[in-house]
Amino acid sequence: MKARLHLVLSGHPSQGLPLELRWEGGEVQGVFRQANPVLGEVALPFASRLTGEHLKALPLPPPSLKVEGRVLPGTKGLELELELSLILPEGQTWGERAFARILELVFYKSLERSLPQVVLSPV
Repeated sequence: MKARLHLVLSGHPSQGLPLELRWEGGEVQGVFRQANPVLGEVALPFASRLTGEHLKALPLPPPSLKVEGRVLPGTKGLELELELSLILPEGQTWGERAFARILELVFYKSLERSLPQVVLSPV
């Protein structure tokens, strides 16, 4: 399951988004914070490297986000088209895999509610 975000980096913090971004030396790093009804507040780190106009995800240990996409120059700043995928630990038993699936569905539903509709679209 994936979600697609469209953001504009204008040098000012994004208002109302639970997302912290840092742009350093061709890499985008950050943390997505989400209030999860099962686990409380969850902080999911992510890192991507810029190759041309494409962002390629850098591997991080779970739980984390895999963030890939494109960076385009825009009239108001850099425009980011991002695809988010939740990375969770591999479940060993069917119960662990089922719980991971529930967490994944809760994550994407909460993401849908927490971000403005102009920013988020399903993939």
